[in-house]
Amino acid sequence: MRYPHLLLGTLLATLLPITVQAFSIPQPQQASIASKVAHIQLNAADGVAGAQYLLGLMYLSGRFVEEDKPLGISWLQKSASANNVTAQKTLADLAFEGKLIKRDLTLAAHWYGQLAQKDDRWARFRLGFIYAAGGDGIRRHCGKAVQYFTAAGDDVSLGNAAWVLATCPEAQFRDGEKARQLAASLLAHNRQDPTNLDNLAAAYAELGDFRAAVKTQQQAIAALGGDKGDADDKAGEFRLRLQDYLQHKPYREVLPLQ
Repeated sequence: MRYPHLLLGTLLATLLPITVQAFSIPQPQQASIASKVAHIQLNAADGVAGAQYLLGLMYLSGRFVEEDKPLGISWLQKSASANNVTAQKTLADLAFEGKLIKRDLTLAAHWYGQLAQKDDRWARFRLGFIYAAGGDGIRRHCGKAVQYFTAAGDDVSLGNAAWVLATCPEAQFRDGEKARQLAASLLAHNRQDPTNLDNLAAAYAELGDFRAAVKTQQQAIAALGGDKGDADDKAGEFRLRLQDYLQHKPYREVLPLQ
């Protein structure tokens, strides 16, 4: 990361007589901080993406400057638009998580989309969730969700892809056989993984094989320790799905963004 205006100070230092440097008076800490902040602000105004990113973080956190979240986001957006990958990731994560700033899935999807084109697996994983759930200006699109989860390629993402293929509310995006194959392949390394057993049961239900769905869901509950009562929310969800399969009903779900 280079700040052109800092180079001037370095150059002047090399030109100063050694005796002058030796007896220079150190700046007080506050003055030194103010000087560094001023350099960052100057470089940011001159379009240096790294300085824009730092200045954005400073305004968001209120560190070294007065907190101003809208101004902080504005500087992050300038840095991201200048192709600063770190700024793009930060802006996307902040917009997705909705903690430091208000959730904005449209903004998150935009920058995750830019990162996904650069083979960023985390961005693809997050895009999978965004399109599986929709909301906040984003229309749910199970096809895109499966595409991004599959492109991410890790076991968790592939499990999510299997789930969407089995449970998506829109019929055109469901593929029970593909979901079954994917869930079964993920179980090859761990036959007692409760999440992938749950995925496989949903796939069987989508295929209309409710006998296999019931058996597999019971295995999922057992693997989860589901005999300990309904205190465990996940065990409760598994039991509710089991009731659906016992009634010959496939499961439909929109992934919630927590």
